[in-house]
Amino acid sequence: MTRAQLPALGYLYVAFALPALVLSPDHLNAASALYTAAIFAFLWFVASLRSLLVRFDPDGFFATVVVIGAAAFIALQARVLVAPDPRVAAPSAACAATVIIGSSLAAWRARKIAPWFGQAGIVGGIAVLAVGIIEGAADWTFAGDAVFASSLGFMVWVVITATYLLKR
Repeated sequence: MTRAQLPALGYLYVAFALPALVLSPDHLNAASALYTAAIFAFLWFVASLRSLLVRFDPDGFFATVVVIGAAAFIALQARVLVAPDPRVAAPSAACAATVIIGSSLAAWRARKIAPWFGQAGIVGGIAVLAVGIIEGAADWTFAGDAVFASSLGFMVWVVITATYLLKR
């Protein structure tokens, strides 16, 4: 796999993370194995995104925000995997929104994407954050014990972003 193909690992993240969350907590061993593959794929996806963002924003501010948000998101999602709790949806959504908004702002400011696409990313990030706050406050999950609508929103963003990066 070449560096140009690394964004495709975003698809694998979604393909492994979603079933892992659905299986949790009833089939924790299988969920853990799937989530391990998801984390591996996600980290490579984020690294490919980071390398692009550094070119967009040479001082590295947005790239740093994205990497920190992604790392914290993965840790919180792993926590939900082993001990489902809707109250984790809010901080998890804050991390996901940081990744979405940081990436969108960097690409938009560098004029690497259409203004409407950057604005859509910012609105999407705010929506992920708002939904996560509601999920945490209402003690609600989208499906099962560990599938949050805010996490699904983030996964949709990962798929859209991976598709965009692969078409560049």
